[in-house]
Amino acid sequence: MGVYSQSVKEVTILHWNDFHARNQPYKVSKKDSVTGEQVYYLVGGVGSMSGYLKKYRTANSLVLNAGDDFQGTPISNFTRGKSQIEIMNDYNVDAFVLGNHEFDYSQYSLDSALKLAKFDYLSGNVYMTSENKLMGKPFVVKEVNGVKFGIIGVTLPELFETSLPANVKDLVMLNTDSVITVGIAEMKKQNCDVIVLLSHSGLDTDKDLAEKFSADVDIIVGGHSHTTLFKPVRKNGVVIVQAGSYGRNLGKLDLKIDTEKDTVTDAYGLLIETVLDSAIFDKQAASKIDNMIEQYLPELNTIIGKLETDWRASYSDESNLGQFEADAFRMKTGADVGLVNGGGLRKSLLKGDILVGDIWEINPFGNEIQVITVSGKTLKEMLKNNIKIRAEKIKAGEGAELLHNSGLTYSYDSKKALEGGDDFLISVNIGRTDVQDDAMYTIASNNYVFSQFKKFFGEISETVEPKETGWNDRDLIIEVVKEMKIINSVLEKRLTDVSK
Repeated sequence: MGVYSQSVKEVTILHWNDFHARNQPYKVSKKDSVTGEQVYYLVGGVGSMSGYLKKYRTANSLVLNAGDDFQGTPISNFTRGKSQIEIMNDYNVDAFVLGNHEFDYSQYSLDSALKLAKFDYLSGNVYMTSENKLMGKPFVVKEVNGVKFGIIGVTLPELFETSLPANVKDLVMLNTDSVITVGIAEMKKQNCDVIVLLSHSGLDTDKDLAEKFSADVDIIVGGHSHTTLFKPVRKNGVVIVQAGSYGRNLGKLDLKIDTEKDTVTDAYGLLIETVLDSAIFDKQAASKIDNMIEQYLPELNTIIGKLETDWRASYSDESNLGQFEADAFRMKTGADVGLVNGGGLRKSLLKGDILVGDIWEINPFGNEIQVITVSGKTLKEMLKNNIKIRAEKIKAGEGAELLHNSGLTYSYDSKKALEGGDDFLISVNIGRTDVQDDAMYTIASNNYVFSQFKKFFGEISETVEPKETGWNDRDLIIEVVKEMKIINSVLEKRLTDVSK
């Protein structure tokens, strides 16, 4: 018994993901369990994250960040991600895996920013052709409390589908399974006790990876899908954790590891909400952030309007924020239809004053607004393909990104679409008029949607040529808010699935 207990070591993995440059505390709400009223309080930010890390970090801790620290607030845009590298240097993370949004300022800007990193950054499946190198290390070995951890890093395999083509044109995606297989072999060669996959791939992909590599991988620390796993998911014996997003939670995974048998004998995981607490808050870390953004504050804190209803962002469902922005695209460009992809709206906003900085955080990408002209026949073809793509994703249990629309109402039968019929698009109207096959219509959207045309609209028979409008989405929305001043966004029913 004594020999066994000596071989069992305790290690804690502290982890987070998808921070998206939420460097300052932000307001959240939840229902009071007694009164049922909404209670508002502050969470997150570098001051809180640093404070909670210091509170829970010991000599027996491994600190991991599962990607997408870039993109989400103005300071990340202004510094092209370098602000986030400096912050992670101060955290002294053990390993960070590159997420897809690390590439938002281009592969070259990322390569430049990473030169400032004093920590191990991983990405075994993204290869930069001009430099003849991987964007990050494929793996790293860390020893904590006598336990050797082999950490393999993989970036979202669908990187090209989630990025503007110009930002990733110098890159090649290597086969993720092959990269992991090679990494496992190397970790075994180095006599690692525990193999961790640090994965910015999303929970569904992580579950698939757990099935494939359960013989060797012990733990997956994940990101990308913004999944708040209050308890770890276990798949074929592999422990999968993910801490939500925006620094609201710090993940804590307590492990017991038998180093003689190279097995995790016990794993207990939870999430610690980073509630603003003066006894925990790291004032020095927060002060550094304040100094970074001080020069931009006068502009960002300018009040440009008032919101009378909460704006809700949604990836997959109709939302009043998505509809407001689609309306703005259509109104400002004079197009017949406005489209906004749900994934492009990065923040909901509670009612009250609207600041310039809020619009920067809702629309951090600064995408260009473009317009295409298509026939009514092609517009219907685009809608039918989009309906099929979304229906298939929903059936597979995957996230199905919605195109919030303006000027357009349509109804369809998703059940018929999945059955392979061609008569599932029931009605399509612009205003109160049926869309005519031989009429021409203009559609305004952002350059991400049009550059990923096939992802959203599949193959169509007509060639489309996007035209620049001179607007970027953020500036356009700021202009519209200034013009409207008082905004009361009410959710409308613009698309109907009759099979539900």
